Order: sequence, then C-alpha cells, then structure tokens
Amino acid sequence: MWLSRALVIVGMSLLAACANMQVQTVGEVLREQDVGINVVQSGERKGQLYSRQLRDRLDTDGPATHDLSSKLNQSSTSVVSVRGTGSNLKKMTMTAEITLVDRGTGKIVLTDSISSTATLGAVSAYFAQTRSDRHGGERLAILLADRVAARVQLFFLNSSGS
Repeated sequence: MWLSRALVIVGMSLLAACANMQVQTVGEVLREQDVGINVVQSGERKGQLYSRQLRDRLDTDGPATHDLSSKLNQSSTSVVSVRGTGSNLKKMTMTAEITLVDRGTGKIVLTDSISSTATLGAVSAYFAQTRSDRHGGERLAILLADRVAARVQLFFLNSSGS
C-alpha cells in the first residue's frame, strides 16, 4: 500500500516538474538569440535537397545575420566485406564542409566538417543499383542537413553561454 502511494507521489512530482517544459525548433532558438542564417544554395540535386532541408531546419525567416555555405563531397567503396566474404554492397560516405560567416564583421566564426555513411546496393540488377545509389545520396544529403543544423545550433548555444 505504501509503495503504491510512493510511486504515485513520485509520478506526480515528475509530472509537475515537466509541466513547464517546451520543445523548440532550431529556428525558434536562433530567433530568440536574434540570429538569422542565410543558407547559400549548393548545386546539383543533392545540394538542392540539402539546402532546402537546412533552410527548413534553421527556419530562416527575418533578417539574416550570418551566411552559411557548404560544400558536399561524396565517395563510395565498391565492395564491402561481410564476415570475410565479398558482397555487392557499397559503402557511401558524404561530407559537408561548412563555413559560417558573420555578416556584420565579415569574419568566419565557424568552420567544420560533418560526415555520414550509408550501406546500399544489395540488389544485383544494374538499374536497381543505380536507383539505390541515387536514393542513398539524396537521403545522406538530407541527414547531413539535419546534422549541420544541430551543429550550428550548438555553436550559438555555446557562444551565448547557455
């Protein structure tokens, strides 16, 4: 009996402690700090997907105080070893080299390199492998945009002392 009451009291305490919590997007956090990010468009299909996802995450409404430019690089290995045997799987790596420039001073405030990998191409048909490569590259570009947005948010959180 006393154990169930203790659990109810602990549960109610946790609920009361979490009642004031709120989830904010990266863009909302940056706007609270009076920061606006202008995402410089990257070329090609993957770069367009990357830039669009990054703009969505950073929610670049309002005046821009910083310019964020990125360079996407992609590499692949043709065969992945699976427990000592060869396979027709590919390992794709995509890297985003980012540069954040303060528009007011013109100085570079952040440079970083963020990468991600994916394994793809399990089907032996040539057309399926081509589609798998394309889809894998597009998904990696979107994933990298999310990681870059998180990295930019961390930079501004660390620089504000929060």
